[in-house]
Amino acid sequence: MKPKQEEVGDLFVTESLLTVKLMPSKKSASKTIRWFNDGVVSDRRAASKDIASLVGRVRGKSRIVQRLILMTDRGVNQDLDDTGLPEAVTKAGFEPIG
Repeated sequence: MKPKQEEVGDLFVTESLLTVKLMPSKKSASKTIRWFNDGVVSDRRAASKDIASLVGRVRGKSRIVQRLILMTDRGVNQDLDDTGLPEAVTKAGFEPIG
């Protein structure tokens, strides 16, 4: 049995799209969303469910993902704590970084 490889995911959120990219494997996937409005997570339950399912789809059976680097389309000047995104990522079972 092949050992599992640990990866870190980049989680990028816009008003209508959620994208995850794993490193170092460079696997990625996107999903249309409706819970990120005006730079704030409007439904944490839906957000955590979408995040968990998208990461699960990308990682497959041979990779472990525990941490996600958070980014939004509003750039580095946006305070991520005010968006509610770290709470949604934690609820999805991952450690938020960013």
